[in-house]
Amino acid sequence: MRRRAKPRAFWSGLYVATMLAFLFLPLAIMVAFSLHSSPRMSLPFEGLSTRWYEEIAGDVLVVRAFVRSAIAAAVTGIATGVLGLAAALGLVRLRPRARAAVLVVALIPLAFPHLLYAIGLASFYNEADVGFSLRATIAGHVVVALPFVFLVLGAALDRFRFSLLEAAADLGASQVKAFWTITLPIILPAVLGAMLLSMAISIDEFAIAFFTAGQEKTLPLLMYGRINQGIDPTLNAIGTVLLLTTTSLAFLSARKTTLEAA
Repeated sequence: MRRRAKPRAFWSGLYVATMLAFLFLPLAIMVAFSLHSSPRMSLPFEGLSTRWYEEIAGDVLVVRAFVRSAIAAAVTGIATGVLGLAAALGLVRLRPRARAAVLVVALIPLAFPHLLYAIGLASFYNEADVGFSLRATIAGHVVVALPFVFLVLGAALDRFRFSLLEAAADLGASQVKAFWTITLPIILPAVLGAMLLSMAISIDEFAIAFFTAGQEKTLPLLMYGRINQGIDPTLNAIGTVLLLTTTSLAFLSARKTTLEAA
């Protein structure tokens, strides 16, 4: 039995390693060539350098696009945090059957590609004569990120001990005071984690920005425009910055929600 288990463990480990390599090797190559001193994106390496990072740091268009992406992510995080928390607080007050139905409805938007939302929003903005701008893009980011925030906060509140609020009411605390002094401090890690997750979704989102941003291009749109002009070594540096930003936000989000669950 032990002899048979060893080959199975070997093949299982090989399968996992192959899958991980397939997922992360392209990203590793991008990061490696972002530090390549030569503009030629081919082996062998001629040396390591930060010249491409220095070049994008001095590129006004890249800096402006990054600022727009950061603004969109921050506003999206705040808006989805407030709206998602309000919706989750309303969810826990429903009966179990109604709560299950609402959760199913909340999961439906997650199955739709962002492209469908982007086309729909672009058509709506055009008919309403709203115009295409960064604000229009932020509204779209809120739409696609809100279900994630709602589900995370709904799960957090599902574990919340509402007997604490009943005790606070018995001691004379109003509902507003009980929320600010009891509910919010307890679920704050989950709220922050959900907001960070929505920020990661926003800063990396392309389809909605492509249809609604107009001339106010975000960083993914800028990368798309430069790819159409040809392979540019600075794209590796821009992509690495995006990768580090979204990975950091996702890690902090997981960290916050893990602490809340503990």
